Amino acid sequence: MKRINLIPLLLITGFILSDSTLTFGQNTSGWRGNDRDDKVTGFKAPAKWPALLNKIWQITVGAADATPVLMNSRLYLHVKVDSSEILQCIDANNGTELWHTILNPAPEVTGPAMGHPGPRSTPFLANGKIYTLGINGILTCTDSKTGKIIWQDKTYTTEVPEFFTACSPLVFDNKCVVQLGGKNNGVIVAFDASTGKEIWKLEGEPCTYSSPVLMKSLDNMLLVQSETNLLGVSKDGKLLWSIPTPNQQRFYSASTPVFDGKIIIVTGQGTGTKAYSLNQVNGKWEPTEIWNNASLGVSFCTPLIKDGFLYANEAKSGSLFCINSRTGEKAWANTNMLNRFASIIDLGKVIVSLPAKGKMFVFEPNSTSYVELAQYKVADSDVFAHPLFMDNKIIIKDQDKLTCWAVE
Repeated sequence: MKRINLIPLLLITGFILSDSTLTFGQNTSGWRGNDRDDKVTGFKAPAKWPALLNKIWQITVGAADATPVLMNSRLYLHVKVDSSEILQCIDANNGTELWHTILNPAPEVTGPAMGHPGPRSTPFLANGKIYTLGINGILTCTDSKTGKIIWQDKTYTTEVPEFFTACSPLVFDNKCVVQLGGKNNGVIVAFDASTGKEIWKLEGEPCTYSSPVLMKSLDNMLLVQSETNLLGVSKDGKLLWSIPTPNQQRFYSASTPVFDGKIIIVTGQGTGTKAYSLNQVNGKWEPTEIWNNASLGVSFCTPLIKDGFLYANEAKSGSLFCINSRTGEKAWANTNMLNRFASIIDLGKVIVSLPAKGKMFVFEPNSTSYVELAQYKVADSDVFAHPLFMDNKIIIKDQDKLTCWAVE
């Protein structure tokens, strides 16, 4: 494996970062944060957003669409370098590599997915361990301090989805839950997070590109999006209910399920956005549709729920929109065409959208109209990972670089 150039490319003169002076606003256990809701606390938003961001450091890493994980000044990246998938640990203060571990050979990405050769799955960090899922379904547990592999599972690698494995692991109650396999042999599996032993599995659900989420408002019920249905799964692996979600045209169910209280939002299949309530009838859960907005939906974007409103980038043009999450009514829809590949983050006083082309938009959480506060070019190549935020810094992972920007 060739040596990765991890020396910062640019340092602002006189700007010194240290563990004692840098306060981290976003410690993230995994995909979309600790609760998978893309809400960030502790970021120091300026009273007035500057005209430009300051580049603090930039390093070359590896190819990946996966979002890094940030914990206690360390960044963990799951990337492809040469012919291997590796896990990197980076000092977030200055971009220095602390260690890297070769996890497994990187399979050749062929067909329509050739432009995305690296991992799509965001790592999960829990109890001093990092869980990574390779594009061919290899699940690995690694020590977060040393990079030593603790266990690895290769059971479900004989079939993958058309665009390869993209589910991000979810760890809770000492279980690591992932969606594996492909269209014909899809499976939802829970492994013992300490040993890798299989605890339970739910078979017969065609695997897609979404990630499971815990619905804490309903006793940690698992929401899992398959290629054909949105599923409610108990913590011990029993199917509780399902909602048919057939994909239309070239949609692939890549959006992670979201909910507002006990209202479940369904979107990402090319049929707009729907909402369901859950009720128990004779001891069984029954989902009931409560609204349907057929005109506004997402493609490769997971919506953000904030204060009773849903914000997202639209499925075709990528334009930003807002709908009432309780009624489904459109609050506003911007006409600026952006990109259907996009992340959208709640920073408290502001919302940030980062479409794939690398221009970041900062706007108000406003239920009446789109009010833009700033926009910044943060990458020269496509960005599919979500941005990370620490103190007044923004970390961007593009195709093969990692960049730290300061809001000053």
